[in-house]
Formats: sequence, structure tokens, C-alpha cells
Amino acid sequence: MLLGITLCTTAQEGLQINEAFEGKVIDKQCMQESLVKGENLKPYKLEMLHTVKFAAGSKDREKLNALFTKDMEERISDDDSNMEFESRDGYIYYAIVQLTDNKKGRHRYICYQCKKKSSYYDITLVYMEGTASLADLRKTFKK
Repeated sequence: MLLGITLCTTAQEGLQINEAFEGKVIDKQCMQESLVKGENLKPYKLEMLHTVKFAAGSKDREKLNALFTKDMEERISDDDSNMEFESRDGYIYYAIVQLTDNKKGRHRYICYQCKKKSSYYDITLVYMEGTASLADLRKTFKK
């Protein structure tokens, strides 16, 4: 299990949003986290899927929005074809962003979804790696 956590941290290394995955924005005790690797992901052309979900207040949402935005600015190009992005009231509502490849033939993606609840925001962050293209992911994961 420790090896899995180490590999996951290494995979996300260099990303601003990694602070959220590490529990530096929202305490890990308050997160639902899943890490899936291996054969179960092959039909989706993925090798790793790391997800965290949690409730956040306004200040934490602002910080997460800023971290994710910095990572979006570092994507593979300024061409919008390597990302989907929706915002509301100046904040990210939904985004899926292809990052630079960390190994030849492998793609990296970060995803963000924020849903307003009565007194908080329900936020889901996802990190994925694999050979899947953004078009493949659009078919697989519908909003």
C-alpha cells in the first residue's frame, strides 16, 4: 500500500493541484479517496486513476481553483483542443485537461468538478495516466 501511495505521489509530482491530493488543502481524514491501477483500467486505455472527493468551503474552493488554474496554464499547448473547461461566476465548474506527457506514448490528465451545495462545495479531483486520448476520455466519462 505504501508503494502505491509513493507511485501515485510521484506520478502527480510537479502539479500544483497535488497539494489537494496530499491533504494540504483539505485534511485527508475528510476525503473520499480511491486509487485504481492495473488490469481493470485497460479497457479505458488507462494505467492509473486517482480520485479525491470532499466538501470545501469558499476559501478552500478559491485555493483549489487557483492551483488547478496554474496547472491548466502548463498544459501541452495553448490549443484548446487538449482540454474541456466550464466556469461559472469566475470559478471552475468542470474541467478536463491534458498535461504534457511524462513518458513517451503516455498521457496525463487532471479533472476538476465543483458542485454547489447549500453551505459548501462538493469537489472531485481526478488524476489519470494512460494511452487514452482526450477523445477516448470524452466517450468514457460523460459529465
